[in-house]
Amino acid sequence: MKKQFWITTILVILLIALGQAHASEKEVSKDQVPKAVLEAFEKAYPNAKEVEFEQGMIEGKAVYEIEYKENDREYEILYDADGEALQKEESIDVKALPEPITQAIAKVYPNATIEEAEKVMKPDGTVTGYEVEIKSEEKKFELQLDTFGKILKTEQD
Repeated sequence: MKKQFWITTILVILLIALGQAHASEKEVSKDQVPKAVLEAFEKAYPNAKEVEFEQGMIEGKAVYEIEYKENDREYEILYDADGEALQKEESIDVKALPEPITQAIAKVYPNATIEEAEKVMKPDGTVTGYEVEIKSEEKKFELQLDTFGKILKTEQD
């Protein structure tokens, strides 16, 4: 159990720091998602709506991202092929971003407008960081930040 915890923790850190899951994602149909992943998702989120599936690779292993809506919020949850949840993202109102996050963005992008925000969590709900989409000088960026406001990754859209 302890080994599994550390593997999950390392995968989550890699996802946040390196963003590797997004680099190789491709949309897949429900039929292409392993039974263990579907069962885990459907058990945990029986009221999910507008469900979409993507497959990616992390360190040579398949992972499955499921995007869905529930209670007027958008979520993304990442599973390994065995159906173990690795990470969850929840859309939040940009006004709900913690001050260290907004200050860090304002420092690096003083004229930016924050357009969308998500909190990134471990499966137990512990917040590990934030993803925000900003617009600055007619360019759009996606930023990944830790909980202290340190920008871990920047991608231009």
